[in-house]
Amino acid sequence: MKTSIYFSLLLALGLMVSPKLAAQQYFELGVQGGDMPYNGDLSDPNLGFLKDWNTFGGFYLRYRPISRVGFRFNGIFGNIAAERETALPDETGQSITFTRDFRSKIREFNLAVELDLFYLGDPEDRFVAPYIMGGIGRTSFNPQSQIDGVYYDLQPLRTEAQGVSGGNYDPVPYELDITTIHVGGGVRAKLGERFVVGGEVSGRFTGTDYLDDVSGRRVNYIDVLSNPLSSTQGAYFSNPVVDPAEAPSDLVYARGGGSNDFYFLINLTLGIRLGNWGGGGNGCYSF
Repeated sequence: MKTSIYFSLLLALGLMVSPKLAAQQYFELGVQGGDMPYNGDLSDPNLGFLKDWNTFGGFYLRYRPISRVGFRFNGIFGNIAAERETALPDETGQSITFTRDFRSKIREFNLAVELDLFYLGDPEDRFVAPYIMGGIGRTSFNPQSQIDGVYYDLQPLRTEAQGVSGGNYDPVPYELDITTIHVGGGVRAKLGERFVVGGEVSGRFTGTDYLDDVSGRRVNYIDVLSNPLSSTQGAYFSNPVVDPAEAPSDLVYARGGGSNDFYFLINLTLGIRLGNWGGGGNGCYSF
């Protein structure tokens, strides 16, 4: 993944210094913001995850070396959060319903490639252009949940018995910095001398099931409770309906499903072209 990032950066730098393309290239600096929906074990099923409004903001630097093709560096800063009713067995084996919640800050830096599909107007002046995009980035997250209003970092609590030997557990806690793959599309419009507005929808393939600290791994409650690298708080967040003093040795459960978690960006952008470009458009339709 890191090799792909470096290759893309070198390609972009090579295009920047190409004399053949120098007359066509330009930079654009802008801001962006909107909604960051999360889809995982604690989101509502199907399209229900869209009801959780998680805001974000950020910046971008777009470089257009030639017509139709653009490179964009993005910095994204936001939060995801959700709560959902779920059920787990208590110490007697009875299924008890409770509400599990989490929140996490999201910090993401990525490099994306854009391909314009066609232009309404003059691509060298005023235009509207739908585009598709793909990219790669690095995302940091840190799931938390609360007891009586006090929030705790969940990853150090090893809520799924990470590090316990003798079971089918991960040897170490999950990473809080991950590589993400991005796909999506949007529309850009240059409506004035320098200003560009746009809208975009894109999804993040995270490769992890732990944005919310909940996965489909089956765990033994006693393994979590007795983990010397954890604490009683880890056992509580693993399964809060169990009385630790009464827990049997064979209490096994899965806290969620087996699919990886995702998050998305639904964002608006506002940018300004850097350089002396402009002029009157001819209003033509161009493919």
